[in-house]
Amino acid sequence: MKEAIGGTWIFQIVIVFILLFTGFICLSINRSKAFFVKDRIIQIIQSYNGFDFDETYSDENDSALTEIVSYIKDSSYRNTGVIPADEEVGDERIPYQCYTKDGRVTTKNPVFCIAPIEVSEEGYVEGEQIFNELPKMIYYRVVVFYQLDLPIFHDVFNFKVVGDTKTLYGGTL
Repeated sequence: MKEAIGGTWIFQIVIVFILLFTGFICLSINRSKAFFVKDRIIQIIQSYNGFDFDETYSDENDSALTEIVSYIKDSSYRNTGVIPADEEVGDERIPYQCYTKDGRVTTKNPVFCIAPIEVSEEGYVEGEQIFNELPKMIYYRVVVFYQLDLPIFHDVFNFKVVGDTKTLYGGTL
């Protein structure tokens, strides 16, 4: 009887290690996919020189939103998260606009969020000259999500990945 109880403990320890290893592998895969999606969204926004927040998704449009949504659908990215708090930049609060996998604006369980952040247009003074003819400069902050998704327990923890585009000249808020 003593050997049967000892075998049960070893069996439970093996099961725990298998679950931990599986969780680590799932977290690594989800994290790498989230980074790929974030990087691709940033590339798309930069290629269109901005993101139009007034636009609605349609398959016929040639826009950043249409390309982002089609990429997310093709990549089988399905993670959602919690809308991040408004961004504090200087004295201004910058809200995120969040989207579903179908390209609709949402306030619950978004797939990705984007916030436009305007760069200060302070004039540069050199000697007696003031250089303040800079165009409008904006960069975009992109947030995507990933989860620790164990086979039995499903979504255990939610994490987010944040990235910024380069500064774009003449972009829209």
